[in-house]
Amino acid sequence: MNDRPTLLFVDDEERIVRLLKIMFREQYEVHTALSAREALGILETIPVDVIASDQRMPETTGIQLLAQVRERWPETVRLLLTGYSDLVAIIGAVNEGEVYRFLNKPWNQAELRAVIAEAVDAARSSRATRQNMAPVWEGNTNSPQFSIASQLLAIEGSDPDRQEVVEMFTYDYRVHAASTIQDAVRILSQEQIGVIVSNAIVDGIDITDLLAEVARIDPAIAVVVMTASPQSDTIIKLINSGKIYRFAIKPISPNVFRLAVNAAMREHHRRLADPRVVRQRMQREAAKEAGSEDMYASFVNSLSRFTQVS
Repeated sequence: MNDRPTLLFVDDEERIVRLLKIMFREQYEVHTALSAREALGILETIPVDVIASDQRMPETTGIQLLAQVRERWPETVRLLLTGYSDLVAIIGAVNEGEVYRFLNKPWNQAELRAVIAEAVDAARSSRATRQNMAPVWEGNTNSPQFSIASQLLAIEGSDPDRQEVVEMFTYDYRVHAASTIQDAVRILSQEQIGVIVSNAIVDGIDITDLLAEVARIDPAIAVVVMTASPQSDTIIKLINSGKIYRFAIKPISPNVFRLAVNAAMREHHRRLADPRVVRQRMQREAAKEAGSEDMYASFVNSLSRFTQVS
């Protein structure tokens, strides 16, 4: 039985999908499609680990296709390949398609190979743990694991905006508030945060690098970023480096924003179904309680460098 990971590349240019198939066929089972309709037909017949789609295609855009994939095959990891920095498409990529990574054309081969390998690993892990978290995968927030014990961290320098977020979720989760990066690092070091809600700029500093470090040391945390001044390059960086889960434009719509944060908390609980993530969290908590100078100190130090920026 062939247990090689399965990739699906979708692009209306035949030369592109042919090149991608040549690049990956030795290591993966590779399928290609020239349209969204053809791609959906393939997905209906075989399990696909990773789908990488072009954005600008006739009839259906890449975002529209990936949104359908997210709805019908949530364990399939989704990548967007495009030669355009279309702001609307980028926001749609993270919010509608829950795109894992955003890659520009022409791509760097080493980067593309690395992203595909990482996406395959994420897909395999997701499939293996989904059966243990069926209520959460189906969006059932009545699951006993989805409760007020879930912790949310709001990072926002503006007092009124921070208070708005706190009041919006105070009856749903245990909410922590930070007005500075220093406060945020202190809370992250002391609490088991499930979701971070943050402004893109805090203390005049782009928060992407901090989020990237958080994703590295605690991959269970899901992040929702908001800003009043969205820029294509900034959002792409937040997706690819900061690994954000949702993006919101200020002024936020309370109903839409609540849906985004609740979805992020469900995603947090899905990630907690991964034994590797649970083990990492348990080891850090044990080190903290034991006063260990290695793992817990390393966690604190890795975040503390972000408080040194003036």
